[in-house]
Amino acid sequence: MISEKIGTALKKNTKNKQWWIKLGIALVLSNIFFFILFSGDSEVKQVEVSGIPAGWVEVQLNAELMTPFHSGKKVLLVHRNGRKKLEGVLQDPGANELGKITVLVKETEAHALFQHTTWEVLPYLKNLTFASVRKGESHEIRY
Repeated sequence: MISEKIGTALKKNTKNKQWWIKLGIALVLSNIFFFILFSGDSEVKQVEVSGIPAGWVEVQLNAELMTPFHSGKKVLLVHRNGRKKLEGVLQDPGANELGKITVLVKETEAHALFQHTTWEVLPYLKNLTFASVRKGESHEIRY
């Protein structure tokens, strides 16, 4: 008698084959929809986690620090002999070696840091210009 009740109950509650096919297709389509919707976020999160903005690189160099150190401070990197200047942002030294400074610079300008040595780190100066060097005779010799 118990088996008869279970058999009749299952026949009433089971779904037909078309309903299961529709459910499977709905699950697959919803998974595809959510994959497309959220797949682009992983790239954005990676940029935010690293802390380095796009188009900038982190460079560690030996330089003379001519300004108080504050992480995130905008500075000017100057090479006096080469008459070059670059904008940068100071970074936390962390576990770096002593005497080395970590700076964020634009990726397009970073090559100059490796071409020259003896850089100086100054507070950011918008209108820094180098003194003009005169060519030719600038003094007189008398005998």
